[in-house]
Amino acid sequence: MLVGRRTGNVCMHLFVVDPPLRVNRYLWHLLSGWIVAGGLFTAGLQAEEGPTPGADEKPANAGDASRQSQQELMTQRGLIRFRGAWRTSQEIKLIERREQATIAAKKWLSRLDRLRRRLDTPAESAQAQEEIREIADPAAVEALSGALAKEGSFRVRGLYIESLGHIHSGEAAAVLTRTALDHPDPETRIAAVERLVAIGPQLAAPALIAALSGTDNSRINRAAEALGRLGEMAAVPPLIDVLETQHMAVAGGGAAEGATSATFTPSGGGLSLGGGAKRMKVNVQNQQVLSALIALTGKNFQWDRAAWRAWFSQGDSSADYDLRRGG
Repeated sequence: MLVGRRTGNVCMHLFVVDPPLRVNRYLWHLLSGWIVAGGLFTAGLQAEEGPTPGADEKPANAGDASRQSQQELMTQRGLIRFRGAWRTSQEIKLIERREQATIAAKKWLSRLDRLRRRLDTPAESAQAQEEIREIADPAAVEALSGALAKEGSFRVRGLYIESLGHIHSGEAAAVLTRTALDHPDPETRIAAVERLVAIGPQLAAPALIAALSGTDNSRINRAAEALGRLGEMAAVPPLIDVLETQHMAVAGGGAAEGATSATFTPSGGGLSLGGGAKRMKVNVQNQQVLSALIALTGKNFQWDRAAWRAWFSQGDSSADYDLRRGG
């Protein structure tokens, strides 16, 4: 019978108990060495040292291997670990570009504010004006737009408009277009239109043409005036459509006897009436629209939309526009 026992971390002893009487002890010593060398005590040693990792138990470094495997898979797909997420290099570039644009825009807010204060300092005013006029950085559009909206001086608004005219971008053109359509000061609107003319119709014309389909009659006329100045022939068909527009009008209710007062409101608006006032639909002839058509075409069919359509159809039948729409 053989009994194994482990002492320490290395040494191992084999004791022979009751050896067979007829077996040479020398052979037993050889056998003992073979048993130890051959590993017959492996099970006992493992039981003493702890269980061997099996199918239900992962090695200590299994998590690291799994993470490494995922990283290899994502890398093979062309993804890069960026701020806690796997992204493409294009996404990372876009994120960094937006962040850089945001930082640049904030810097322009501070810089433009300093330039504005210098305008009120006689010793620095001339230099500040030149610096504002020379602005051509697209990152400055947001700062210029905000400053233009709140500026009380027409002279300074003119400087901002001039700067926006130097920035040939869709964002700058959009600010100028909004200014040409919606700014309360007529001189500022004219200054914005002049800058749009200098830039060209490509950036501003689509927004101005879209404004023709609105319900605000004053805005329709301002858009028409700008389109006429821009020389945009693509605006002719939509201008024909709005030669006359229909609006809701409120008549009576406070007018002298025998007189009629009319207040125009956007069509479709719900309006509570009182004091005998009546709401009615009226057709309004838009003078700025007619002026724009005359400027663009060199023709004058007055308010006859059918004549305008017939002429345009013969002169430019390739226009991408449905001339049969409208009445």
